[in-house]
Amino acid sequence: MKRIEIILLLPILLLADIDLNNTYGEQLNSLPLSEKQKEDIRIFISQRNGIDTIYDLLEIESLTIIDINKIKPLVEIFPREQSSFIREQNLSSYKVKQWLASEGSKEGLSDIWLDRIFKPGNINEMSYDELSALPNLSPIDVAAVMKQQRIGEIKGSFELRNAPGISYWGYRNLIDFVDFESRTESKPQLHGRYSQLIRTVPVTTNPDNEGTILAFKNSSRPELFQKLSLQYGNHIKMGLSHYQNMGNPKGIYTKKIYGLVENIDLGAIRLDKFILGNFSAAFGQGVVFETGDYFTPRRTGFGFTKKANGVNADGTRSSQYILNGLAVQFSNSLFRTAFFISKAPRDAIINRDSSFTSLIVMQPRLPMGANNDSLKIISPLTSSVTEMTWGGNVRVMPIVGLHVGITVYESLYDRILSPQVVQSVTGGADDNEPDFDLASNTNDYDEYSGDAFYLSYMSNSADPEIAAMYQSNGSSPIWKDAQSYRRVLGFDYGFVLGNMSIQGEYGEISKGSNFFKFNEVPNAFVTSLYAQFDNLNFLVLYRDYDLEFDNPYQRSFSNYQRFKTSIFEDGYWLEDPVYSFLYSGNPQPQSEQGFYFFTRYQFHRSLVSYINWDTWTRKADDAKYYRTVLSVDWRPVFNYRINIRQKWQERGSFDIFHPSPFDSRETRIRFRLRLSRFNQLELLYSRGYTTFSPRPRLTESVSSGAEMKVGDIGSPDETIGISGTHNFSDAMTLKGGVLFIQGFLWNFEDTDFRIFSAQHGAMHSWVSWQCSPVNNFTIKLKVSFTGYDSYSSITSGKSDSGRWISKPVVNESESDFRLQIDYAI
Repeated sequence: MKRIEIILLLPILLLADIDLNNTYGEQLNSLPLSEKQKEDIRIFISQRNGIDTIYDLLEIESLTIIDINKIKPLVEIFPREQSSFIREQNLSSYKVKQWLASEGSKEGLSDIWLDRIFKPGNINEMSYDELSALPNLSPIDVAAVMKQQRIGEIKGSFELRNAPGISYWGYRNLIDFVDFESRTESKPQLHGRYSQLIRTVPVTTNPDNEGTILAFKNSSRPELFQKLSLQYGNHIKMGLSHYQNMGNPKGIYTKKIYGLVENIDLGAIRLDKFILGNFSAAFGQGVVFETGDYFTPRRTGFGFTKKANGVNADGTRSSQYILNGLAVQFSNSLFRTAFFISKAPRDAIINRDSSFTSLIVMQPRLPMGANNDSLKIISPLTSSVTEMTWGGNVRVMPIVGLHVGITVYESLYDRILSPQVVQSVTGGADDNEPDFDLASNTNDYDEYSGDAFYLSYMSNSADPEIAAMYQSNGSSPIWKDAQSYRRVLGFDYGFVLGNMSIQGEYGEISKGSNFFKFNEVPNAFVTSLYAQFDNLNFLVLYRDYDLEFDNPYQRSFSNYQRFKTSIFEDGYWLEDPVYSFLYSGNPQPQSEQGFYFFTRYQFHRSLVSYINWDTWTRKADDAKYYRTVLSVDWRPVFNYRINIRQKWQERGSFDIFHPSPFDSRETRIRFRLRLSRFNQLELLYSRGYTTFSPRPRLTESVSSGAEMKVGDIGSPDETIGISGTHNFSDAMTLKGGVLFIQGFLWNFEDTDFRIFSAQHGAMHSWVSWQCSPVNNFTIKLKVSFTGYDSYSSITSGKSDSGRWISKPVVNESESDFRLQIDYAI
């Protein structure tokens, strides 16, 4: 009898092993359901990425509670099995969402972080460069991990946490990016990411402060970016991208494609990278060589201002300082060597004798400028010069924590490099003579031309930086088309001693016949000391850049871009307003000398303070600057935070005779309430006041006693705003905010950085919606609207039709959007 019962129960016992979340079809055929019901279950579980309970199936129209009760004893519900690729994506989804939207100088670095999130590296095999590129990992933490590697295998988080010298902050930021063993795959798998971005958000490099030049903000041709990255197994990658700036004319875009082989063990050495196609390169502190189109102020190389050292594949939005060719990098525990060669077009200002004045980064890229005037721009600006660049770096690491490296590069151009500022760049709308003109009846002074005021106008005191532009005329045996060249070489160093790190780089432009001869002028130097303790860390940095160190690939620490406070800021004094991008789009640092100090100190678990202090001298005019920022984060209760930020900044106050001093003070207070499910509410109050020197040409004479009717030496700013985040579920998030602005304001909203100048007042609102219907697919839409208060700046006037108008009112508003789609394959 018992034998018969076992035989009758056997099919049911076998069916009881059916795991609905992880079955792939065949097992469902045994369930006592119709074919349609079984197919509906398959589709439902696939779309939902699994179910939590069997009663979730009641959402299927073809199933009833009777059907559920019938199959309930026959099935089990376990968590859905996922590939390591998807699992890692879920574990750090908040980071993934942030890095997918990264741009500018951090964009290429975000690609490296995403690769590590999706496919963590074996901590026992990661190199110095791979560890150094990770966010918030200091050189001291990197040295601690490498020492632990040499002690023995790091088998888990316990050994990693107890690496000699690693900080808790460094450990917490490292753990998401690493594994403790190499993942073996019986068959290499194909993984990838696809991103598409369409947006009309104004660029921060727009030199038109008044917003009157439509060519610089043509939203009818939105910014468009598409990128595909693929990885096959552990060693092969490829990618391609297509980028178009907002406002680019039809047919002006940047395409990139690359193939990469990496991390191949060759015995005594490892092939780190072998790249064909587009790639980026960065070495040392960025004094000698680093690619990219974007300037980042006060980029120290610590925290989130890291750089990806070495050569890497390039799928970023940069369109000017990009490399296309061959790059290779080898390393072992004692040294690293990298070599690259590239040939790519560059945007440049062409002179009337077919030479060129300077390379230029334009956003948007306008071949004939903003005015399309062929009398002012005699040759298209886009892709007008071909540049061949070769170079490399050799770095030696005799002991853990100590390295010394040498970097060299040479750029060859197919045109003579001859800066002709007056003939090609300065001028004006009414100036039709390319040279400085004093002879005609209406000379350059009468026409208010920049030719007359270049190097002589007091407010443009940094014009000597323009006069120090690099020039060259020469050939090269490497490339028969070369007509000029630029050669830069330097060395970098780093040393970790206990909880202290010292690093720096020296570079110089070689003008003699001996490429490798040091101790020449011009040169540039930066060095820093960093120390970290349990509750305190601080950084001291010194930099000194010569005025003539005109290196387009320099990206080292600086407060301002090259050519700030020069005539390039004044579009009305240039042949075309597009030439203002020589300053606003310039990624090079300004020539300056000074000290920078940063510290973070945690007084208590609920109280943290930050201090940024910087004092420097601008070499173009010997102007003195200082900038101090004090910030305090206070958490009176667990879910409530208050941030107070106070900034003081001055220029020229050390010299009473300086032509354009200013004194700026800004106070920001943010109140943040964190709610359940990572929801939050934030209030912002900002108040600032900037005082400039009086402008006598805009005011009545003080001695006359008359009332001043125009001109203002002070500029008050005040803003109040509210923003919030609501997570409907793990797959859907809504964010939004409203700002009431009076004056100048900078602000981060979601993943966009915005700058506003609303002297008459404005209201800005935005809303962002993000949805992830499945784990590997995300849609994000953000819409913004700014309405400016009505104002009138004219008492009365006569229109073109002859009618008199009294106090005409100006009404302005603008809107923009951002649509981004990300898909993980």
